[in-house]
Amino acid sequence: MKYIYIEKYLLVPRDTKLEFFKFIGVFSKFKVIKQKVLLDDNSLVLELDKDSDMQLAQDSIAKFFKTDKNINVLIIENIFQSNKELVLEFKDNTKRKVRI
Repeated sequence: MKYIYIEKYLLVPRDTKLEFFKFIGVFSKFKVIKQKVLLDDNSLVLELDKDSDMQLAQDSIAKFFKTDKNINVLIIENIFQSNKELVLEFKDNTKRKVRI
């Protein structure tokens, strides 16, 4: 599976969240299968189908949120579960632990 991490997504206004899901629904080169809210860091993980263009997805989502400096959009390379934490490994080789 392929994943996109949207840092601080839960902090955006409700109307913006609704517009965002309308926005990503029009793309044919990537498709959201599932979404997972990470309450510990106010973020959202989108699971995309296996044929999705990840770079296009990341760029498009980042462009949508370009006016919000708190939002960071990253491609997740690997997800590991350790005890009560998720370890997210990003494309740029950084890692983040999130309590679940």
